[in-house]
Amino acid sequence: MLEHRVAGATTAAPPRAAWVVDPRVVDFGDRLSAALRRTWADPMVRRGTLGTTLVAAGSVSPAFLPADTFELPASPLIERFGLVWLGSGAGRVLTTILLAVGMALLVDAWLRMRPVHGRKAPSMAWLFWSLPIMLAPPLFSRDAYSYAAQGQIVLRGMDPYAVGPFWVPGPFADQVDPMWIDTPAPYGPLALQVQHLVVSIFPENAYVSALAMRVPALLAVGLLAYALPRLAERYGVSGRHALWLGVLNPLVLMHFVGGGHGDAVMVALVTFALLLASRGQFVVAAVTIAAAAAYKQTAVLALIGVVGMALQAQTDLEPGAPARLKAMVRHGLVYGGVTAAAFTAITAVSGLGWGWIPNLSVPVSLRSMLSPPTFVGSVVEWLLRLAGMPESVTSAPVPIAQTIGLLLGLAAIAWITWRVAPRNPVLATAGALLVLCASGPVIHPWYLLWGGLLLAAVRLSAKHVRAVVFVTLFFVTYGVVDATVSNGTWALGVSAALWMAARLRANRRRVHEQADEPFLAAALPRR
Repeated sequence: MLEHRVAGATTAAPPRAAWVVDPRVVDFGDRLSAALRRTWADPMVRRGTLGTTLVAAGSVSPAFLPADTFELPASPLIERFGLVWLGSGAGRVLTTILLAVGMALLVDAWLRMRPVHGRKAPSMAWLFWSLPIMLAPPLFSRDAYSYAAQGQIVLRGMDPYAVGPFWVPGPFADQVDPMWIDTPAPYGPLALQVQHLVVSIFPENAYVSALAMRVPALLAVGLLAYALPRLAERYGVSGRHALWLGVLNPLVLMHFVGGGHGDAVMVALVTFALLLASRGQFVVAAVTIAAAAAYKQTAVLALIGVVGMALQAQTDLEPGAPARLKAMVRHGLVYGGVTAAAFTAITAVSGLGWGWIPNLSVPVSLRSMLSPPTFVGSVVEWLLRLAGMPESVTSAPVPIAQTIGLLLGLAAIAWITWRVAPRNPVLATAGALLVLCASGPVIHPWYLLWGGLLLAAVRLSAKHVRAVVFVTLFFVTYGVVDATVSNGTWALGVSAALWMAARLRANRRRVHEQADEPFLAAALPRR
């Protein structure tokens, strides 16, 4: 073989291999883009997005921004855009109107989006509705400022279970509700480490750190949008209906995204755990519940659902109550043990310890009139004060009523575990979480979402769906009125409440004129 070489010639470098994108990534991107286009094409999605945009605009007010934002010298951004006047009387009225109209548009879009007569709730509506409020100040609660302060405490190497926001003076402590300024954190170690991570990205800016607490909440809502419809379909319920009643619920936008509450992560992980358990992945589900409980401890009640699903999956279960009790105890010990071991591991890795246990009483220091036991005890206390009873007598009704409420709640949860969990595990989990909420000494509106969201994955009658809608509108109205009172414009809040009542009445008439969908069946399964 002859070689012909040319003097001075150089050997060409081999061509570079082209960067190849995984076809699965391309397919996912195409499907996501198509879903976003389909979602935005729905006029109700655009109406709801306009609503949350107005809510974001109306949030630039003393009702939501830090206390000194409008005081001279005002915040640099407020001064730069000439918005100092929004802190005055006329400005407060305008922002209140924007807030009320925005929430009204969101509620109206949600009600009209109900999946009846073949209508489907767009899968990505939650994202479009969330984006406008991502940069708004924390809405309807100041908890995000507490989260930022707790993250700063961890960042500085202090024990968040021993000290409160008072120990990080300056911007991080200034915006915390005075009620919680001296209280240590009651949250699980995973929640505190996530707060620590967020603050470590913005260590010098308390306000931005508080806003960034929405990022885990938004990711949690995304997980809910994935898991809740699939969980519903596993139990014969329309996934689109679950998406509408649960994920797109205005309370989710108000409190999970708007308020940036850690409860969003807990509820999303619980829902995902139940989805895993429904597929037979009980150990992974138990570990996921441990992660949820490491965010907020109430998640341990989801073990009721996991045990119920394990019982349903058991093929050699003998008939009779003794055999069922034995199987439930065995599954409870096994998967409860897995959850306990995983929770212990998370705690060890976090390095924060078990200081949250004595701090569980921290939220109880607030007297919440939304709590039935606290409300009853307060009424009795008021009557005793009118009767001129001494302090030793008038101070007793509230703690007694709260204790009775907790005992009744525990009894109800035990009954749900025994009677409902073997037949309907998702309903049992939702019921246990709602009973804990209702029987506890403190209720915040977002507490109802613990179990309320799971109801979207349960077969409900039309009557029960209307009840969920009514409760949703009541607490939406409560939040709007509370914000208007904080803004000094309570009359507008009353007007918003009257509009919500009229809207509910109109919606009920419209629903009565429509045929019920086939998925609206009996609320409780029967043996």
